[in-house]
Amino acid sequence: MEFENKTYIITGATSGIGKCVATELAKSGARLLLLGRNLNSLNKLRDELNSPNNHDIAIFDSNKLDSIELAVAKFADKFKLNGFIHSAGVLSPMLLRDLNLDKMSELININLLTFFALAKTTLKHNRYVKNDTSIVAISSMAAFGAEPGLSLYGASKAALNSAVSSLAKEYAKKGVRINAVAPLYVNTPMYDDFVNNFISQEAHKSKLNEIMPLGLIEPSDVAKSVLFLLSSQSSKITAECIKISSGGGV
Repeated sequence: MEFENKTYIITGATSGIGKCVATELAKSGARLLLLGRNLNSLNKLRDELNSPNNHDIAIFDSNKLDSIELAVAKFADKFKLNGFIHSAGVLSPMLLRDLNLDKMSELININLLTFFALAKTTLKHNRYVKNDTSIVAISSMAAFGAEPGLSLYGASKAALNSAVSSLAKEYAKKGVRINAVAPLYVNTPMYDDFVNNFISQEAHKSKLNEIMPLGLIEPSDVAKSVLFLLSSQSSKITAECIKISSGGGV
């Protein structure tokens, strides 16, 4: 199998896209370090995965980014890393008048700075597998469009795309590939919260076929692109962002 005995870290592993990626990688024989904020959810996920004893879990606090180094160091002492998937993210839609420093800091820490912290600790000398390491960040089509209330979220994802491109060129000669996947609306709890609490649910659903003619994106649709970018089938692809628009755009 493509991912048998390979080792990956996944942030945001307990729900949505991250959970789907974790499930598929575990089915393919990968070892996983699952990072999240809720210990019970992490334990539950590990028990659900193929070969649960192959996987480790760790709590990380986005406000204490050094906690990522501590978690990864213990895991990397046992296995060299083949990459990571940064799936953790918050949407937190806010109009300009509602922005405050605490909300802004939380969103930027999780969506962007966690990616940098994880890249830095993963790509330390002798911690990763040279010429067989792939990193994938979950971005968003919001990085390419304009939507009221998504200015900070879109900016964080645009910055993430820029980081992916720059770091990919920085590490290409070391055989590390770094890419992103940018979906439009994905059928996850975060999407449900956005539709139910920020915009008109009825108006959104009535326009959904117009916005996304190919239908609402499922986490499994995104996971397929992630696994492609992790696999040898994409061995010459780096510094790219795969858009999953379902025929539409923001």
